[in-house]
Amino acid sequence: MPRPKPPEPLKHRYLRMSDRHWLIFKQLGGAEWLRNLLEKKAPMPKKFYDSEIERLRNPADAAFLNRKREEND
Repeated sequence: MPRPKPPEPLKHRYLRMSDRHWLIFKQLGGAEWLRNLLEKKAPMPKKFYDSEIERLRNPADAAFLNRKREEND
């Protein structure tokens, strides 16, 4: 049975851990445990992070910033 599609695109990130730390991480629940911990301990509300992601992905903002940079150069 295939896994369900994640709600957000997943990117590969690398963590440097010893074998002992990796075993502890896996026993705690692995990536799912880490995701839940991050959701609980986030200093800002979820809405803030969603708006930051949208701001970074918005191509209109990127075009405006590039155009503004060219004008100032």
